[in-house]
Amino acid sequence: MNLPDPTDTFPPTLWSMVRLAVAEGKPGSDQALDDLCRQYERPIFAYIRRSGHAADVAEDLKQAFFEHLLGKNALAAAAAARVKLRAFLITKLQGFLIDCHRHDMAQKRGGGRVVRMADLSETQALLAEPVDETTPVVAFQRQWMVTVASQAMKQLHAEYTQRGLDKLFTAIAPCITSRGKTSLAELALTLGRPEGTLKSDISRLRSRCQKLIREQVAATLDDPTPQNITAELRELMSAPG
Repeated sequence: MNLPDPTDTFPPTLWSMVRLAVAEGKPGSDQALDDLCRQYERPIFAYIRRSGHAADVAEDLKQAFFEHLLGKNALAAAAAARVKLRAFLITKLQGFLIDCHRHDMAQKRGGGRVVRMADLSETQALLAEPVDETTPVVAFQRQWMVTVASQAMKQLHAEYTQRGLDKLFTAIAPCITSRGKTSLAELALTLGRPEGTLKSDISRLRSRCQKLIREQVAATLDDPTPQNITAELRELMSAPG
């Protein structure tokens, strides 16, 4: 997929508004943060799984991480800094997982005593750090892009459905990535539309999808300039497949 049009501009983002709400103690700020984080729960789950946790444990850790974010007012320090939602979440998640590991070790070794890194043997200290930093980060980044694209497609589908074009959307949606198994001629015959019209339909669908992807990315940035949105997309799309 080509990078979406870099000429779009966006209003203040959901991420920046959530941070402002938390910083000023506005009603509903916790719910707004909860909604925003849960929208991106799949990348968080992917990171935890790739860190070596079984699926059921990873699910529990994911839920505990959300509770940690909301219960500890984790945005207090971020409110004064300009930071991307993706960077904020992965940094908090890494620290959270290390703390969880230390706590588990404390329970096993000292009946709940908090273990400092200086208290650990060299081998134990290594175990308290992520085993493979690259793999979890790449998994997180890849799933983040999948989530962004999925949310854009859901919104796009809803728009077409509202216009009574659900059948058209279902037929041509695979063409967004040029991976459709049905030829243009076959689609035209099935839908009863001239090929020229269908080409225009697909072009409009791709254009709208790209715009919605940029809007999804913009909502995670503190400063969503066209340049920053494009840079974030390039970084996300550079993750090894």
